[in-house]
Amino acid sequence: MNIKDIFKWVILAVWTLSWGGCSDFLNEESQDEVIPKTVTDFSELLMGSGYPSVSNYPGAICAQLDDDKEMNWLGQELVGNVLGSTEAEAWFPMFTWQPDMFRRNEGVVLASTEYYQFYERIKGCNAVLDYIGDAIGTEAEREKVQAEALALRAYYYFWLVNLYGEPYNYNKTALGVPLKLVSAVNEEIGGPRETVEKVYERILEDLNASARLFEEYEVVIGNYRINLPAVKVLLSRVYLYMEQWSDAAQAATEAIRLGKGLSDLTSLEDGDFAGMNSYTMNETLWIFGSSIASFSSAFTFSSDLLSLYTANDKRMGMYIIEDYAAGGKFRGYIYNKYGVEGEPRQCLRLSEAYLNRAEAYAQMPDKSAEALSDLNELRKKRIEGYEDVNITDPVALLDTIRKERRLELCFEGHRWFDLRRYGMPEIKHVYQESETAPKMVYTLKEKDRMYTLPIPPSVMEKNRQLVQNVSDSEPLRQGVVE
Repeated sequence: MNIKDIFKWVILAVWTLSWGGCSDFLNEESQDEVIPKTVTDFSELLMGSGYPSVSNYPGAICAQLDDDKEMNWLGQELVGNVLGSTEAEAWFPMFTWQPDMFRRNEGVVLASTEYYQFYERIKGCNAVLDYIGDAIGTEAEREKVQAEALALRAYYYFWLVNLYGEPYNYNKTALGVPLKLVSAVNEEIGGPRETVEKVYERILEDLNASARLFEEYEVVIGNYRINLPAVKVLLSRVYLYMEQWSDAAQAATEAIRLGKGLSDLTSLEDGDFAGMNSYTMNETLWIFGSSIASFSSAFTFSSDLLSLYTANDKRMGMYIIEDYAAGGKFRGYIYNKYGVEGEPRQCLRLSEAYLNRAEAYAQMPDKSAEALSDLNELRKKRIEGYEDVNITDPVALLDTIRKERRLELCFEGHRWFDLRRYGMPEIKHVYQESETAPKMVYTLKEKDRMYTLPIPPSVMEKNRQLVQNVSDSEPLRQGVVE
């Protein structure tokens, strides 16, 4: 056995021994049998260390940053003092866009940072990609696992570059994140930061390579693994962020062709809605991870978001349901988009493909009719008694499509990133420290530096090659009395 082979097996042994998944092959007594050898072994390794965790999802931070959440004043009145609760205090730095959000108090330990957690999943994908070619199995089996790993790695880099890099359409030459494309035994999140543009190029390279592999085989939806139509939706999303409208529309069209159509919420009663994280819903392509929507008594849906839902919109009553305290007192709303217990809490859906394509068409010459058609098609499946609208003004059409995107995809990890690419508008959050304290207004200014998050100090200490974002040196934000 040569040095390269020895190094390979050492890496895989470390990986599999440290993996906390439920794979049967890890239960073998012999150390040799712990090392993954077959395609099935690598597939299980990917599920355990490459797919999103079902217990914790690092993207949950975005739900505190955007304009779809506010403090739950009704919760204070009816369920006790939640304003000064541990949860409210814990989210305060994120909710008010404080530049010290990752170094406040004793700081955030490395393993708890979004940055580290995404790279841990990337490392799992890389371990599979590095050695799947030698796995025992058929070529088709190897290529399917490779396709999954490529798509997952691209997905994580999309999140990383949109958390810690400037928006692509604003400054693609800004620093993004390091590109780690091979596995390593150590936990170093090493290397210098690549530009936002280069990270996006790698995302596209991985997604397109994944799609080419998947295209050789039958589409499989329903096994909790990423698949070809889901990859096409991700491609349409990435192209949309890059403002490559034609490519975004084409990828979305391919996803729609491969999918099973939109789910018709108007044909369901509120009590019959089981949640979108169910493969019984036609449009659900891939179910994964844990919830991004971190709701409790301290926070609820913003009044601005709720005001956008029209009468007879079935998403109110299905995605968002009313909550009542003892005695029948109304105390706010509960997030119900993913209601299937015991299953992963997120999903990638065909409705995003319609919205991605509609927005792309709205930006293209002579495609307004197609954009309007996609908008009306989605609304028919969401609003009872809906009649097609005709919007002739291009600006109004684009604005309407973006509002529909907000309504349909709320708390799925889109809104914060959408606000970034929409030009980073000014938004405000109201925070109240306790029942006796005044309500304080905190403002994220237009094109604010905090639209690009600082890199956590624990990450900076781990990788000395990193250059910190300028948002880290911003002064602490002070609220003003409402």
